[in-house]
Amino acid sequence: GRARGGILAVLKVKNSTVSFGGKKILDAMNLNVSEGEVVALLGPSGCGKTTLLRFIAGLEKGSAGEVHIDGKDVTNLPPEKRGVGMVFQNLALFPHLDVAGNLSFGMSQPNSEKISEMLETVGLKDFEKRRIDRLSGGEGQRVALARSLLAEPTVLLLDEPLASLDEDLKTALAEDVRKILKEGGITAIHVTHDRQVAAIISDRIVEMDAIQPGED
Repeated sequence: GRARGGILAVLKVKNSTVSFGGKKILDAMNLNVSEGEVVALLGPSGCGKTTLLRFIAGLEKGSAGEVHIDGKDVTNLPPEKRGVGMVFQNLALFPHLDVAGNLSFGMSQPNSEKISEMLETVGLKDFEKRRIDRLSGGEGQRVALARSLLAEPTVLLLDEPLASLDEDLKTALAEDVRKILKEGGITAIHVTHDRQVAAIISDRIVEMDAIQPGED
């Protein structure tokens, strides 16, 4: 289970194949991610990067292959038993709850002190009572990120969460996301078609159109 530089691989995708309608989207895919490493899956739409993320999360089934998280084979486990957190472009925040209500949703034991600390971490100090429909796009992204981090996932999966933001905000938020992930020692995979965002956020870029078999 060792990955690069002798550090333990927290995530291993082994020889994984996912097909839709007879067409292979992922073909004998391998990927190792070390503890605390932030990896970007970069490529055009249709290259399989989001399919790979969903396969890791347990939202897509493969016809072959395995997913190991923290040394455990999770291939046949449902998403909620895998120890993964996800942040989507569609934030899936609850509009009828305030920010604190949204954050407590992902926690096994809601704790207002932890919520306050996390909001400060993501740059939203004193936003507890703010309504979701009063947030800007960038603030919504920070709330979604905070909610995922409060669930303390082993691996955080980010599916183009910055894609809908304008360029200046995207760059600034990418820098903040990078800082939050590295300071927290979070193992993360970030899917994007934006090379600049990938370069800012990640330690390593995996080119999805060129990766298919291999990368072990």
